Amino acid sequence: MSLFIALAAVLTVLIVVWVVWPLLRPAPQDGVSSQRLNAAIYRDQLEALDRDLASGAISPSDHETTRDELQLRLLDDTAEPTAPAAAPSTTFWSARRTSALLALVLPLGAAGMYYWLGNPAALNPAAAQAAANDQVIKMVDSLAAKLKDNPDNPKGWAMLARSYKVMGRLDEAEQAYGKASEAISNHPDLLVDYAELLALRAGNRMEGRPQELIQRALKVDPEHPSALMMSGVAAYQQADFDGAAKEWEKLLSLLEPGSEDAKMTQENLDDARLQSSLAKKQKARP
Repeated sequence: MSLFIALAAVLTVLIVVWVVWPLLRPAPQDGVSSQRLNAAIYRDQLEALDRDLASGAISPSDHETTRDELQLRLLDDTAEPTAPAAAPSTTFWSARRTSALLALVLPLGAAGMYYWLGNPAALNPAAAQAAANDQVIKMVDSLAAKLKDNPDNPKGWAMLARSYKVMGRLDEAEQAYGKASEAISNHPDLLVDYAELLALRAGNRMEGRPQELIQRALKVDPEHPSALMMSGVAAYQQADFDGAAKEWEKLLSLLEPGSEDAKMTQENLDDARLQSSLAKKQKARP
């Protein structure tokens, strides 16, 4: 609790500085007019709208309707003000007094709101984690219900499959991946994830369908790190130690030297080379 209060105090100070500092700075005399700025913003929006039409993201009728709305808003926002008011040089509520008032009100207001509305239970990491887990489960179940009503959504099934896998619901994950074949066919990350799921279901064995999926992933992306790692594992499990070493050598060249992944890959590579040497010596014996 004391750590939270300390962090809250620091954040409050930073927020006060962030809010008050602009009030203490002298107002700039020159700058980009609001009319020019609005025009630039709307130009960007119109260009984005045209790109959406070209890509097929929106229909021609939606494009025309939205373009007309943007143009009307542009006319309104770029109209010259009829009577621009001059800023008073000094008033009772000067910038300094406003800054002082904000510096006093913000911390007191934050403390009062926390006292009356705060939830100390939210500071409990276990409670926060449980709440987050409940929210994730509700989101996943909601997605599953939508896909049940509208099953023709391969990307949705792929998303559901990955979610089930992370949650440890492997049976449901495998079923969802089976309905997402179209979405994963050219997606190496999903192919690798599906292969890992099937390997887990098969006692961490890679032969068969998992290995086939890994090879498909490498065909799409020959330098996919996870695919290279798992391809090496598949070769190693089949006593193809030279094949495993070849995959892990390529993987090692892609990793940051000295990183934990590089160290682990180097250990695997050394082991594959050793096993290859032992196998060759064993084979050479009379």
